[in-house]
Order: sequence, then structure tokens, then C-alpha cells
Amino acid sequence: MKHETRTGFFQDKGVKQMKRAMFLFTGVLAAAALVVAFSGPATAAVTGVCSNCHTMHSSQSPAPSAWTDKGWSADQSPNVALLVTGCVGCHTAPSATQNTGSNTTPYVHQTQDPTYGDYGVAGNTLAGGTFYYMKADEGTQAGDAKAHNVLGISSVADSQLTNTPPGYDATLGQSLGLPATWGSNRLRCAGTYGCHGDHGQSDQFAAISGAHHGDDTTIDGSTVAKSYRFLKGIVGKEWNTSGGTGGKWEYKPTATAHNQYKGKDRTDDIYTGGTDTISYLCAECHGFFHSSDNAGGDTATGGIDDGTWGNWVRHPTDYDMGNTAVGSEYRTYNGDGSTYSVVAPVASVDVGTVVSSVTYSDDTIVTCLSCHRAHGSDYADLLRWDYSGMVAGTTGTTAGTGCFLCHTAKDGA
Repeated sequence: MKHETRTGFFQDKGVKQMKRAMFLFTGVLAAAALVVAFSGPATAAVTGVCSNCHTMHSSQSPAPSAWTDKGWSADQSPNVALLVTGCVGCHTAPSATQNTGSNTTPYVHQTQDPTYGDYGVAGNTLAGGTFYYMKADEGTQAGDAKAHNVLGISSVADSQLTNTPPGYDATLGQSLGLPATWGSNRLRCAGTYGCHGDHGQSDQFAAISGAHHGDDTTIDGSTVAKSYRFLKGIVGKEWNTSGGTGGKWEYKPTATAHNQYKGKDRTDDIYTGGTDTISYLCAECHGFFHSSDNAGGDTATGGIDDGTWGNWVRHPTDYDMGNTAVGSEYRTYNGDGSTYSVVAPVASVDVGTVVSSVTYSDDTIVTCLSCHRAHGSDYADLLRWDYSGMVAGTTGTTAGTGCFLCHTAKDGA
């Protein structure tokens, strides 16, 4: 009995120890689950080999590279955040390389002629277009007109406009953290003198810091990472899917595969609110292009006409074609009146989904990007198409394209 009792004792003790171990293990798992559940997003938007962007030692051979207007060159000084190069260096296509729709880095500049085509939707450029054509004719008025003269790509400022953006509204600009005057400051990719990142940061690296590794699953404009294309405060739906129809960053977009721009359906001449639209982004630098006229014609702010919905002094933006009369030419947008056009894209108030068929209810909003490319194109004024080819009454190849996608009664088709 003693032996049996002793054995039973150890058996009982072993069972208790096993139960205790299982309890502790279960507790650890539960704690781990709680940590995962409540520690916040751990999503890294950027994936890939770390050394593609960073070097662990600035003295590492080869030395960190920097992009100059003449090409790649060794730079012995350390870069911010141990980066091997900056914005332009990363987003310039290497020699003999172009966008494919599945590449992991969007190329906004090329060292060799890209394929833009008639409208920039069937070649290998992306939603913003390309800086290539400005660089190819650098220092000329023809080249200046084809893209923004971004420092790091262009070695010179615009030959006519110099540094200050045309239509710059200093009052609006200063309220957003921009300067009263631009002086000798060149346009950059990001920061106070750029489009991307935080305008409150004069250094473009600080302005974009953390965004590439930030959680961007929700685009609400609250941070740089959570803003549309890192344009702080701007929202929209990004098309980032490769394969099938359309590709990443609007490579060869279709009516069902494209970015969805945020717009505002305003019904009066005074612009209020709506600081998260894509046209508002443009207005931050080109404020007077979005304002009403007055005796001087170019110095009032806020509206889009003379206060009485009279003569337009500039093409309206953040205006829904659904506000036009039923039966107007604008109600036959893109020819059939329903299919979304990637040649002349329109915005919507709701950007939760991609619009493939318009209803003229807050989803046919004209924006700056309905006509222009953000970076550049092969045409003057960064236009999506050749404006000189838009001829009223034409029945030729440009009928039903470009301007005539909205102004459908103005061609001869």
C-alpha cells in the first residue's frame, strides 16, 4: 500500500505540475494575443530588401549614392536616415528600365524616352505622368511647360516663372505653412517647398519621415502615411493592384482599375471646407487659379467666378457636372454618359470604392487632374493631351477625346 500510495503521490503531483504548466502556457498565449490585439497596427507599407534603400555605414563601399542632374555620383557625406539616395534617386527608372505595372517602385522620371502616347493611359508612365520631357528640353520654354521643375531633376528653375508658382496666393500659402515669398527656393519633392509630405517641415526628408514604413491601410489624411500618395491631408482611393486589368499606380488604367480622386460638389461661388480634395492640393501653390475674379481679375480669393455665377475667369474645379441641366452635353460624359474615362478622370465625394460608371450625383466632379498631370507629360502645361489638337467641330481622330469627353457637343462627332 505504501508503495502504491507513494506512486499515486508522484502521479498526482505530476498531473498537477502538468496542469500548472498548461495553465501558464495558456496564460502566455492569452497575454501574447492581448499584446497583438492592443499594440496597434504593425503594418509596414514598404516591403523588400532593406539595403535597397539604406546602408548601415556611410563609409561602406560603394559610398552612398546621390542623384545629380547629370546622373548617379558617389557622395562621401552621410545621408539622412542612412539612405542610399533621395526621392529622385529612388523614383528614377534605372537605365533600360521602365514601369511595368508590377514593379515595386513607381518611377516618375526616366533616363530614356518613356512611352506616353496620345493620352498617357496606354504607355508606361503612371498617374502623375513623367518629368522626362521637361528634362529632355531642359532650360527651354518648351521643356519648362511640360513638367514641374523639381530640384534634383532640373538643374535650373523655370526660365519664365523662376521659383514662385504661377497663381501663388501668399495669404493662403502662409496659412498652410508655406512662405510669403519663395525667393531663391526651388520646388522640391516634399516639405514646405514641395507637394508631398508635411508642409510644416522645410527639410523634405523630415517632411516624409516614417511615411514609407507607416500603416496606410486607411487613407484619412490624418498623417503623411495615411494621406493619398503621401500628400498630407489629401484623401482618395489608391489603385495599387498589379496583374489583371490595370497595374500599380495607374499603369495602363481602365474604367474599373484606376485611382479614385476626392472632389467637392460645391453649389455656390464661395469655396468653403473641402481641404482634403485633390484640387485643394493644387490650390495650395496655385491659389489664384482657384479663386474668383475682381476688378484686377486675379487677386480675389475663395470663389470660382465673379460672385454671381457669371463669366468664368478660369475653368471650374470641384464642380460636379451633375449640377448641369438634364439633357446638357455634360450629361453625355465620355460619349455614352455613364462609363468612367481614364483620359479625363473625374472625382467623387465618396472615395470608398472605384467608380466605373458615373451617376451624376457627386461622382462627376471636375478637378485639376481631369486635364493636367501632376508631374508632367509630353504636352504643354502638363496637360494630359495635346490642347492644340482640340479643334471645335472636328470629326477627325481627336473627336470624342480630350476636351470633348466633357464638352461632348463641341466636336463634330
